[in-house]
Parts: sequence; C-alpha cells; structure tokens
Amino acid sequence: MSFNDLISALPALLKEAEYSELYGHDLSEPSTTTDILVLKFLVANKYVVPDAHQQLLETLKWRLTFNPLSAAFEETQPSKFDGLGYITEDKVNPEGEVITWNLYGQVSGKHDVVFGDTDEFLRWRVGLMEKGLQLLDFSSKRTQISQVHDYSNVSFLRMDPNAKKASKAAMAVFQRYYPELLGKKYFVNVPLIMGWMFRAMKLIASRETIEKFVVLSHGGYLAEYAGNWVPEAYGGKGLSLAEQDVSLGIKLVGGVKIPVAVVKES
Repeated sequence: MSFNDLISALPALLKEAEYSELYGHDLSEPSTTTDILVLKFLVANKYVVPDAHQQLLETLKWRLTFNPLSAAFEETQPSKFDGLGYITEDKVNPEGEVITWNLYGQVSGKHDVVFGDTDEFLRWRVGLMEKGLQLLDFSSKRTQISQVHDYSNVSFLRMDPNAKKASKAAMAVFQRYYPELLGKKYFVNVPLIMGWMFRAMKLIASRETIEKFVVLSHGGYLAEYAGNWVPEAYGGKGLSLAEQDVSLGIKLVGGVKIPVAVVKES
C-alpha cells in the first residue's frame, strides 16, 4: 500500500468521519495542500498506511467534537491567558519560521488560575496553534511551525500539579492530532541543572522529535538558531514579542466554514 492508496481511500474516510476540514483546509477538495496534509500522516506513521488512515480518522473525529477553528476564530478566550502566548513570523524570509511562543514565567503565582481548568487551557492553546497554522503554505516549503517555551522564572523543582496536568494534555493533543507540523522546539532559559529532564524526554519521545529539540540555558542564544528577527531579549534585533505578535490579525485562509461552536455543559 502507498500514498496513492491513502488518497484513494480518502473519500470513504471523510464519510466515516462525517467531517472533512483539517487545519482550515477542506480535504474533500483535491489539491496540493490536501496531498501534503495527508502525506504528513503517512510520514508520521513511517508509511504504514493503515496506521496513517486510523490517525487521520481519529483526528477528523476529534476536530468535529473539539472544534478547534471555533477556539481560534470565534471564541473569546479568558483574559487570564493574555501575555502567555504570541505568534510571530520571519517576514524577511518567505520560507522562514512561524513561531508560537509560550511564556511560562508569566504564570508565576497564578498557576491555579491559568491551569486550574484543563479544558479551558486546551481551548486557548489549541486556538493559538490553529492561528499559527494559517501562516503556513502547504504548497511551498513553509509547512511546519516552531515553538519557543520560555522557562524564565519557572521553578522546575516545585512544578504545580495543575500545570503538569495541562501541559501533559496539550502535548498529547499535539502529538496525536498535529503530526509532522513541528519545525523546531526551542526550550530557553532552562537551568543547566535541569538537563536530566530533557534526557528523560529522550526515553519517551521519538528520535525524529528529539532531533527538533533545542535546549538553551539563556534566552539570548535563541537568535543564533532562529535568526536576528527575534526580539532583543532573545539575542536578536527585532521588536518585542508584543510588537511582533500577529495573532490578532490572522484570518482563516482555507475557505472553509467554521462549524457551530461547541457548547460546554454547565
């Protein structure tokens, strides 16, 4: 079985899922974007077509119930998440990185407020991811999104249990439902003594994922890897994150209609 087999099975798969939207694009419409998105599931499953088929099916069913486009473009996320996440892009290089920034140090002292409701946190974090994906062009070389996790002022020795639960839930969602979309994952301002944590990650993450990890003890080193367009606080010459942030201006580019928003039971 091959890529062509998976493409041929796509109409039946979409019918079974009762859903065809993926990252803002309609998989029922033959296109280069559809081919690239389907291929990502095949690559993630080492070209085992039944496994890729199952993961894509599960992803579409999850999107039907979770409604990530609503989280990104229709719902008003709680103000408690303000300043915790940004989206920036390298506008100098058309094929440069799109980055979502996660500033965990800003959570200090309010873990219960930010992470207390895991479902609420997931809707915010997934919404941020979905917005970032709209800046990609799956018909070009810009087909992956990078992440920066800034651990400045974060205590690794006394990590809040709600934060651990929320982070674990987000990681599970991204690993299962967003395959082959990660460019680089930069961990910055990580204390040298916490190297054991990333060595432990190597025991549970795939080799392909580990190769995308960049662990930096100081945020000022980031520009060496991401480019001088990043803010000065990260060693670059760019404007601050707040000034570079494009999240509020991002529009849904795939032309699909956003499903009716999920109504949470009280």
